[in-house]
Amino acid sequence: MLWLWWRRRTVDDAIENFILARQADGRAPRTIRDYRRVLEPFAAWCREKRLSVKSLNREHVREYVANLRSRGWAEATVAIHIRNLRAFLRWMHEEGHTNENLAQAVKAPGKVIRAEEPLSPDEVRRLLSACTGDAEAVRDRAILLLFLDTGLRIGEMALLQKAQVHFNGDRAWMQVYSPKSRAYRFVILGEIATSALREYLQSRTDDHPALWIGRRGPLSKRGIYHIVKRRARQAGLENRVHPHIFRKTFATNWLDNGGDPERLRVLAGWSSLEMLKIYAGSSPDKLMEAHRRAGPADNLLAD
Repeated sequence: MLWLWWRRRTVDDAIENFILARQADGRAPRTIRDYRRVLEPFAAWCREKRLSVKSLNREHVREYVANLRSRGWAEATVAIHIRNLRAFLRWMHEEGHTNENLAQAVKAPGKVIRAEEPLSPDEVRRLLSACTGDAEAVRDRAILLLFLDTGLRIGEMALLQKAQVHFNGDRAWMQVYSPKSRAYRFVILGEIATSALREYLQSRTDDHPALWIGRRGPLSKRGIYHIVKRRARQAGLENRVHPHIFRKTFATNWLDNGGDPERLRVLAGWSSLEMLKIYAGSSPDKLMEAHRRAGPADNLLAD
C-alpha cells in the first residue's frame, strides 16, 4: 500500500524527497541549491504536461531534454541540467519509486571544455593599468592579482580574512576554505601579488577582520564580481573578463611555465581522491618553491 501511495505522488513531491535525501547524505549547500535550480523547471514542465511519478516514462524524459536543447542555451548549461536530472531519475529507481531507470533515456553529457582563451600578458597589463585614479585602485589591483596568481574561485575570495595572510619575505601564502569542496588548501602569492596585497593592507585604517572591504563593509561575491567587471570595462575588456577567467589563466600559465600538474591540482583545489592521497602532506614551503618557478603573475608581467 505504501508503494501505491508513493506512485500517486507528484514529481514536485519526489524532488523534495530527493533533495531531503541528498541533504541527509551531507551534500554541500551549493550542490543542494543546484539540484533545486535545475529540477524545479522539470517539475513545472511535468505539471504542465499533467505527469505524475507513475505516468513518467522514457519518452517524456527525452521530450524534456529536447526542449532544453531548443532554448539556445550553452552546451555547458544544458549538460548541468541533464546531469542533475539523471541523478534524480536514477535515485527514484534505486529507491524503488519507478520500475525502470529513466536516467537511461538520455546519455550522460560529456565533459564540456570551454573554448575561452586565457588572458594574454597585454590584457593583464591593461586590467592592472585600469586600477588607477580612485580610492579603490589599490584594493582592486590587489584583488585582480590575487585572482590571477592563485586561481581562487569568487566564493573563496569573498570569504578571505586578514588573519589568513602570512607574509614570508617577498612572498605570501594563505590557507583558504572552499565552500564548493568544504575543504581547506594552501595558495601561494608571487612577488608582484604579494607586494600589491601588502600595499592594500597598509592602506587600511579599519580593524575589520575581512580581507576585502568596501564602503559598506566586507565585500560579497556580488561586490567582487562588480569590481572585476568595472575594471574590465575601464580597460576595454568588458566582454572578455569575468572572475572565472583568472582561474583558467592561472592553470594555463602554470602548465605553460613548466609547473607540475599534480601540484596544480593542490593549489587549484580540484577534487581527486588519488591526488589528495598523494599530496596530503604537501607543505607551504614546497608549494611556495613550485609557485616561485611557475606562478603566473610574476611570469606574465616579467620585464
